[in-house]
Amino acid sequence: MALHAQCVLIDGHNDVLMLRHSRGRPYDLMKVDRRYHSDGPRLIAGGMTASLFMVHGHELAPSLEMIARVYREVARHPDALMLITETGQIRRAKRSGRLGIVMSWESLMALESSMEVLHIAHRLGVRASTVTHGEGGGEHQLQGTPSVFRLVTARDRARHRRTAKGLTPFGKQVIREMNRLGMLIDVAHANDRTFDDILALSAKPVVSTHGGVFACCPHARCSTDEQIKALAAGGGLLSIAFYPGFIAPPGRKATADGIVDQILYVAGLVGIDHVGIGTDFDGISGRPVIRSAERLPVLTEAMLRRGLRPAEIRKVWGGNYLRVLKETIG
Repeated sequence: MALHAQCVLIDGHNDVLMLRHSRGRPYDLMKVDRRYHSDGPRLIAGGMTASLFMVHGHELAPSLEMIARVYREVARHPDALMLITETGQIRRAKRSGRLGIVMSWESLMALESSMEVLHIAHRLGVRASTVTHGEGGGEHQLQGTPSVFRLVTARDRARHRRTAKGLTPFGKQVIREMNRLGMLIDVAHANDRTFDDILALSAKPVVSTHGGVFACCPHARCSTDEQIKALAAGGGLLSIAFYPGFIAPPGRKATADGIVDQILYVAGLVGIDHVGIGTDFDGISGRPVIRSAERLPVLTEAMLRRGLRPAEIRKVWGGNYLRVLKETIG
């Protein structure tokens, strides 16, 4: 617990605001609500410093509504919540015991093929986005074919990659503009050809905010060794999610040790500087591997038990994200 309290914890992906929005429920993030995996009090109790909270991205009007509600929540709870638009604010959130909110989109369909909307989103405080939530090939979609979301063999995955269509011409323009504006590019949910296109185009580090390791669990949303190496070569990182389907193959129980297995795998492949945590709290149907936000110290305990040093654990929990965010959003 002493080590956990020292860490700056940064979560690559949290869906609680989006889930509440989709259910038409109040946004009050500082009210404990155990129908969800997370809320403000439990995240703070679990030691979370800042999370990338998903605020839509699929449609423009709901996305703007969610952004407005985030501003309202921060204004209602200034002693507990803090809007993060630059990396230095994360350390201020840690010192003050507040929960930092980094607004993130999970799809860029809300742009409706307009670069000006991307500029507006950045001015409003959105600092990260995937290019897709798996959609592709339709109007205003930034990749040419949909992504696969299921268990796959390595052979099937290679076949899908050969036939997939990657970034559209507008999608390529968006990657360059996100670099210029100072927005973190997230390859989670991108098909493998789009992943390749993004890594080839981006001049700044790229992150997979909530995924897993394909060598440990053969899900199409998990990153292959080649993809992990590409993320690391560009200075980016892979964030391990708490979704059981990314941690253990069918027939095996997903546990905190399974998360550590994937952390150690990435560290062995490309070094400890290129792995982080993306809980995907409230984006997971059913129970996450770490079942609720106040139980985050369980993972610190598991990492210590498996031989990770305190300095390495600090990197996994947030140090690596601090570096990448400094290089991307400033």
